[in-house]
Formats: sequence, C-alpha cells, structure tokens
Amino acid sequence: MNNNQQSSVKAVVVTKIYDYDPDLSSRPIAPHLRAIPKQPETKLDKCLMRFEQILNMTFRSLMMLTCLSLAVLVFAQVIMRYFMESSFSGIEETSILLAVWVYFLGMGYATREREHIHGGIVSLVVKDPKKIACIRFLGTVICMIAACFFGYFAYTYAIGEITKGKVSTTLRWPRGIWSASMIVGFAMMIGYFLLEAINQYRDMLRTSSQRNQAQPHPSKYKLDSQEV
Repeated sequence: MNNNQQSSVKAVVVTKIYDYDPDLSSRPIAPHLRAIPKQPETKLDKCLMRFEQILNMTFRSLMMLTCLSLAVLVFAQVIMRYFMESSFSGIEETSILLAVWVYFLGMGYATREREHIHGGIVSLVVKDPKKIACIRFLGTVICMIAACFFGYFAYTYAIGEITKGKVSTTLRWPRGIWSASMIVGFAMMIGYFLLEAINQYRDMLRTSSQRNQAQPHPSKYKLDSQEV
C-alpha cells in the first residue's frame, strides 16, 4: 500500500497542467521565439542588435520617465485640490498626454518581449514541430499586416493633426504631441513583428535543414541491400 501510494504521488507530481503552453510544458515543442534572437548569426546581426539595444534603452527610459511624471502629476493634483483648495487647470490634458505616451510605448515594448495575450491551442492540435513553426510564422505575418493596416489610419490621423496646426483647449499645446505617440507605437510594433517573423523564418530553415541531415539518404539503403 505504501509503495502504491508513493507511486501515485510521484505520478501526480510529474504531471504537468500547462501542456497547452509550450513555454511552460515539458513536451518536446519548441518555445515561442521573440523578436530579438539570443545570439547573432552574422556581423550585420551583431550591429543591428547593438542598435536595437540602444533604441530599447531609449524607449524604456521614456516609459519610466512618463510613468513617474504621471504619478507625480496625479499626486500633486490630489494635494493641491484637497489640501490647498486649488488645482492646475491643465493637469487633465497633461495627464492624458503622459498616459497616451505610456500606452503606445508599452504597446511596442510588449511586442518586443512577446507579452501580448496568446493561446497555445496549436500545440494541442498539431504535433509536428515544423508545422507548428509554420503556423506561428504565419500568425506573426498576419499580426504585422494588421498592425500596418491600423497603423496607416493612425498615421493619417496624426499627420492631419500636425499639418492642420490644431492646439489643445486649455494649454494651447500642439495636438500633434498627443498624436505622435501613435506613430511611434505602431512603428515599434510593426518593426518588432518584422524582426520576429525574420527570426521565425530562420528557425524554420534551420529546423528543416537539421531534419534533412538527420534522415538517411535512400541511396544508402540501396547500397547496404546490394552488399547483403
């Protein structure tokens, strides 16, 4: 009885409840690839990865700066309104400006880190790793096309706001400052989806070449049979 109980406990411990997600499962399914590869393959990749690291540090610094500024602004508004009985009339516009920039910068950064919501139902239906890689590559291309589609409308709207010279109601600041965040966010999103698609395509070629090398050539079997 004790041995049976111990074996059942071990079976329960070994069982994974995250088999639908290849990033958390022990099944032999390759994890999702991100936009930035872990190691460069060529000198051009090395230079591009260094350039991307500089852009990533810049965008992360902007996100941290805007988040801290938004927090300080809201805190100052609360102090001024409830303790000093006075408030800054343009604080609403300033807070919206900072929040919009935080949102669109975060949208691009989430695409880089692949933190968007995604499901793992493909790994339950399809078992072939090559087919799974093809489906993921197709999904990334579709996401990039959708980002280009919606980014076009955001770009036309932002350019219209900038060229017409519209200003905000209270602060009289150019509304293009608000609209420019959409251009930056969608540009980041499209660029990182493109890098992710390139990384996935390279992985597909690498996987197919490894499978072809692992499979024995038919002529080898013919020679072995003739020798026998």
